[in-house]
Amino acid sequence: MTSLSSLAKSYKNKKIEATKRRRQEENKLKSVLSIKRRSSSGLASLERRKEDTSRKKDEISQLLNQHLAQRDSIQRLKISAEERLRQEQEARDQIRQQSEFAEPAERASALERLKIIDDKIAELESELKQRSLAEDRLVKIIADLEKLKGKTYVDLKKQIHSKPSLLEQLKSSVKKETHLRPHVQSLIKREEQTNRVLSKIMQKVRLVQAAKRKAAARRAAAKRKAAAKRRAKTRTRKAPKRKTSKRKTPKRKAHKRKTKRKASKKSKRSRR
Repeated sequence: MTSLSSLAKSYKNKKIEATKRRRQEENKLKSVLSIKRRSSSGLASLERRKEDTSRKKDEISQLLNQHLAQRDSIQRLKISAEERLRQEQEARDQIRQQSEFAEPAERASALERLKIIDDKIAELESELKQRSLAEDRLVKIIADLEKLKGKTYVDLKKQIHSKPSLLEQLKSSVKKETHLRPHVQSLIKREEQTNRVLSKIMQKVRLVQAAKRKAAARRAAAKRKAAAKRRAKTRTRKAPKRKTSKRKTPKRKAHKRKTKRKASKKSKRSRR
């Protein structure tokens, strides 16, 4: 029994140690799997952000090119309008100079031409003003787009830069998982085996304890039986005194019977 108790205690300690080691390794595996999920999710998210950023960058570049083309077109139109304005102004100055020394009829014709030229000059000046306003708006839009394009490029660069570290985390976690998973399974099997052995030992301990209880019960019953026998012997030793007192009464009764018999014999004789 002592050896069984010692063995049971030893296997209980082994079970506690096996459970402790199994939980420690399971926690390590959970941590590794968490890192694996985060890195894998991070890579997938990074790829999505990278695609979105690249698409956004392309859209910004396309818009920027369109606005740059519009700005260049406006600048060309401005140059053309400025050139025509300069020509009209020169023509106006020339007609004014000529009209100073012209005849009245020629002067009237010159005034008509000056009026037409003034209208063209006003129209060209209005056109130039509108072109300048449009150019200013485009310049602002282009500056904003270039700033946004630069920010998008920086974001894309950061995303590309963070990809190797996520890949390294994923590779490392996969490698650790490959090592830890079978190790955890081995510890689980070892713990189960320890539990089975401990269960068998405890079953034997219970059987031994039950046998001991039965033996103790038998001994107690034997003691009670022996005590009962001793009490019975004691009673038998005291019993004779009681028997003598009981025998006296029967003798008296027998004596009376004899007297009765003698009386009956005498009566018979007298009858004869």
